[in-house]
Amino acid sequence: MWLSGFSANPLLPNVGYGHRTKHESMACIVANDKLLVIGGQEGDFVAKPGSPIFKCVRKNEIVYSNVYMLDDGLKWRDLPPMPKPNSHIEFAWKVVNNSVFIAGGTTEKHPVTKKMVLVGEIFRFNLGTLEWSVIGRMPFRIKTTLVGFWNGWLYFTSGQRDKGPNDPSPKKVVGCMWRTKLQL
Repeated sequence: MWLSGFSANPLLPNVGYGHRTKHESMACIVANDKLLVIGGQEGDFVAKPGSPIFKCVRKNEIVYSNVYMLDDGLKWRDLPPMPKPNSHIEFAWKVVNNSVFIAGGTTEKHPVTKKMVLVGEIFRFNLGTLEWSVIGRMPFRIKTTLVGFWNGWLYFTSGQRDKGPNDPSPKKVVGCMWRTKLQL
């Protein structure tokens, strides 16, 4: 996704974005009538042409913890960064009671193995105080999950989970669902 400008309409202003390169896998959220862009990455794995199992070739990736908000004057404002860089969170968020909740994602590659590292925390960004906190851990690390909220429960379903408690690298794609009661 390119966020160098939002509008192809000449009557609307073209709004520049904090990162001037191809930026993807971030959370784009409208909360309190403001647009927030959270995390994401630059660069991604590229599919090997003709691979029957969709193998990918590694590319250099930069994972971001940056948080930006588009203000009323159509200027990007830096907000406090996430507790750690996080990507693959496009649908892994929900706004509840003036807070953004984000489940899972991916962070920077392992420094030795260079493998992707999945995230197992549930993050909360309080829109009133502009502060981040970690409010819990999921039963396993997961990326590209889908998050929902209903009747006091935060849900996540599907995505690509880790290899196990001792290995944060991605393994199988799952279709299970998990929930936790939010204490707000």
